[in-house]
Amino acid sequence: MSAFVKWFREFVGPAALTAAGMIGAGAVATRVLAGAWFSFDLLWCALYVIPMVIFTLDSASRVAVMNGGRGMFNMIRTDIGAWLAWLIFVPTVLVNVIVNMSQMSAMVEGTYGSVGLLPPASIDDSSSLLVVTIGATLVTLASAVLGGYKRVEKIMTALLLVILVSFLVVAIKGFLDWSTWPSLAAGLIPTVPADVPVVGDTRVRSGLTQIIAIAGQALPPSVMLAYGYLAADSGQGRGDLKVAFRKTVKNLGIVWGLFSVMVIVAGATALHATYTGSGPTYLGVSHYSQIESIPVAGQVLGPAFPGALSFLAPRFFSLGLIAAAFTTLISVSLTMTYFCLDIANRNWHFTPTNTQFKLVFALWIAVPSLLAPFWKLPALLKAILAMAGNLALAPIAILVILYFVNRPVMGEFRASAGRNVVLVITALFATVLVANGLWGYIK
Repeated sequence: MSAFVKWFREFVGPAALTAAGMIGAGAVATRVLAGAWFSFDLLWCALYVIPMVIFTLDSASRVAVMNGGRGMFNMIRTDIGAWLAWLIFVPTVLVNVIVNMSQMSAMVEGTYGSVGLLPPASIDDSSSLLVVTIGATLVTLASAVLGGYKRVEKIMTALLLVILVSFLVVAIKGFLDWSTWPSLAAGLIPTVPADVPVVGDTRVRSGLTQIIAIAGQALPPSVMLAYGYLAADSGQGRGDLKVAFRKTVKNLGIVWGLFSVMVIVAGATALHATYTGSGPTYLGVSHYSQIESIPVAGQVLGPAFPGALSFLAPRFFSLGLIAAAFTTLISVSLTMTYFCLDIANRNWHFTPTNTQFKLVFALWIAVPSLLAPFWKLPALLKAILAMAGNLALAPIAILVILYFVNRPVMGEFRASAGRNVVLVITALFATVLVANGLWGYIK
């Protein structure tokens, strides 16, 4: 038992909180549907962003610790300019309202999916949609706001490990089929796959949009800028930075990275290879291009529940997605509470006695959640759009971190040449994707 506790503590920390938050409905949606729609073609994107995430977030942690635990928005406002702080803050608020709406939609749709039902198309079709939304909001509020940072951190760490195991069995079965290996190897070569027409519809599944969504989920500016707050709230000091880096590698490099790859593999082997138009039909869906709802996407876990247990697959997936969306909803609300209080020069530390923090935290959970039923799109598509919007400010956030991590105050933790190269590549990668997305939209 003591050995398990020691192992568990190796994962607990800001990196675990961040990883648990990043394994949300956005991560599941972007990767399951990437596998379902494009097979292994986008595996490279999910894999190659991992070192970008590790070094960007670790740099943000270093900046916070070496600057006396100052909030990032306070540093931007006083050390660069208030104009930049507000330029980042305002669109970040708007994007994360949408992100939280998408997470609550996933929780609600997951609730229906757990009993084998599709949710009503809109609140006008059934009052039960509003009832389920209110219930899920109240449960999230009670779970998140009544405890302190340490309690939330441990809950998310436990959920992180449970969610990872959910996809492991399916992915392993996919790996055991040696015919998948050539396609998997080809998926490591960076390419933008051709758009996939939706069978029986006029829409298409855009390969570029899916790349932007995967990158936006992996490189959200709010997570980058918030990592220092989490490091400060966890009590990290100068002597903890090397240990913190190892935890970042474990949680974001191994756990979150493994999760990203496993979900794409599961989507490719259990959905893309199965729903070909001439195989099974589930809830009216017979072709992988038509997959967009949680109950149908839940068939991704079918190989883990063979034979008479197959009916459990979408239900188990739905429950897992509820947990995933729950972690992201709390994580995003926590992040935005830090930002709101910091930019207002208020106490942003998450402690049991900070009632102002709890109030803002509760509002960030409740307001977007209660608005969610009025946004008429399938939950997984909402999550993809929210993740794509996330990427727009990523280049600015990365450049801000790059600036601070190279200042003399960083001392021995000032960025090395190698770290700077990774950060510059990350900024360029995000910029190119945003530019291509805007150009595609204009065209």
